[in-house]
Amino acid sequence: MMQIYKTNFPTEQQGKDYLLNLGVIIEVENEIVFAPTTAAVVYIGKVVDKDKTTDPENPVFYDGFAIDVMSSDLLDFGSYAVFPKEAAHSFYGWAKNSEVPK
Repeated sequence: MMQIYKTNFPTEQQGKDYLLNLGVIIEVENEIVFAPTTAAVVYIGKVVDKDKTTDPENPVFYDGFAIDVMSSDLLDFGSYAVFPKEAAHSFYGWAKNSEVPK
């Protein structure tokens, strides 16, 4: 069964390092690829805070760098796991808010 995780890391590099340490992504012949149990990784990046943005030309962003993961593994993202009220995207064939529950 696939699990969907939504995460937020201080930086993109810290997120990639964490995914590598968890085994979500792996290094094969000097190339970073998905682990066999990883279906997808989406590097969302900065997410606009719609409540604080009053001018679309000058958006206000939440802190951190968002990454979504779809995996058949049960993973522990600890304090990096987030549960947004409104998701930034969905995986094809999955509801927008179908992430692993709190």
